[in-house]
Amino acid sequence: MVRTSPELIGTLIISFVGLIVIYDILHLMKNKKTVPNLGYLPLGGYAWTSTLEQEFFRNGPNILTLIAMGILPWLLASLSATPFWLVVIFDILLFSLVITMLLPKRYAITKTSVYADGQRLDWEHIKKIDPEVPINKRIVLFRDGWWIFAPLPLGGSRKELLIAKELIINAQNNNWSEDTNIEEE
Repeated sequence: MVRTSPELIGTLIISFVGLIVIYDILHLMKNKKTVPNLGYLPLGGYAWTSTLEQEFFRNGPNILTLIAMGILPWLLASLSATPFWLVVIFDILLFSLVITMLLPKRYAITKTSVYADGQRLDWEHIKKIDPEVPINKRIVLFRDGWWIFAPLPLGGSRKELLIAKELIINAQNNNWSEDTNIEEE
């Protein structure tokens, strides 16, 4: 029987979480480049930005999960003989993820894609949105084939999300008209 050390397991976990943090930071830096303009786009699309409060609501469940993940190692560290410094580094990385989740983001809806979190996703890889779902403080899209990582919430004001929902429905139903724009009220 092979016996693994708590340091090895902890280092592997920290390395994995560190890669996730780096990935998120790179996409945050890319966010403004993927959505350079805000407001109505020339071909009928729409781009907007969120606030810290809107991102808190958008990522609330994920933030609670990260808090639980940060607490659990403290309860189990003494049982597994995991060094204190590994748990501290793990919590610092999780806190970094919470910060990246709370920073305002840019979003855009176009005829072919949705832009969220510094990424571009084509409509063919997003499940159709239910037109009857009411919009409150976020829109949750679902990515095809992403298992438990399928939800893709979009944050923003109610007005921006209502515009986005209409454009999403039009794009997903091939009802996109480049010469007609949804006008501001």
